[in-house]
Amino acid sequence: MFARRDLKDSVPTPDGIMHFVKKGSGYPLVLLHPLGFSSWAWHSVLEPLSRYYTCYAFDMLGHGESDKPSRHFNIPDYARNLDQACQILNIHRAHYVGNSVGACLAIEMAASYPDRTDKLALVGCPVWDARGGHQRLLDAAGDYDARGLPRPRTLEQLKSRATFANPTPEWVENTNRTRAQAGTWVRQLAESLAYYDVMSRLPRIRATATLVLYGGQDRLRDGEELLHNNIVNASKAVLPGLGHIPQIEDPEAFITALLAFLQPEKAG
Repeated sequence: MFARRDLKDSVPTPDGIMHFVKKGSGYPLVLLHPLGFSSWAWHSVLEPLSRYYTCYAFDMLGHGESDKPSRHFNIPDYARNLDQACQILNIHRAHYVGNSVGACLAIEMAASYPDRTDKLALVGCPVWDARGGHQRLLDAAGDYDARGLPRPRTLEQLKSRATFANPTPEWVENTNRTRAQAGTWVRQLAESLAYYDVMSRLPRIRATATLVLYGGQDRLRDGEELLHNNIVNASKAVLPGLGHIPQIEDPEAFITALLAFLQPEKAG
């Protein structure tokens, strides 16, 4: 694992300080983590990707070492603050790679700030009907204690939910660490995600190209064709035998698929 404090930096946004890990040189590549995670979600692929790009792995506000906002936050709020951070860092155009809720944030960035987005990679993206958000939140109520804090997840739970197809004790430990670090913001971000209307944003995406990428065992794969068929210049890829966070589970397979998309001229 990378030394988190040694490599982290921070940038002010309208709603709090946002931390990020920067590594490499070249064209910017922005990495956006899943719900309840942090920039740790990219630790396995940061070094290899930094050989080709300047990588920026952000902690979303409320997560990791970033500040926790003082008000309710929705996905467009996250995008607005991320855009402010990127402008301060002179990231005026970049490739965006988002995993899970990070993929929804990448979609919102591409829809709201089309001139800022070059290529877009959506990893394990949830495609939900926002009208069913209330029921999804009711179904997930057991994930939190009476204070709204996320309950620790077991290895068996991570496997049954296909977070990882074959979780390890280390991944369980770090998943629970980052969820505890986010605290009540796991639930608050889950609420924002539950009511986010992904489908309405897809026609606004004008990225140079978009990759729709899922692990073969990801339970959210029912959104695969909806994304593929409703985003201009979209392609898709499936990584067999992997779950919702493939970049941790099989970094080599993930990097191979991502670089084949980002650098097709070098593939093969």
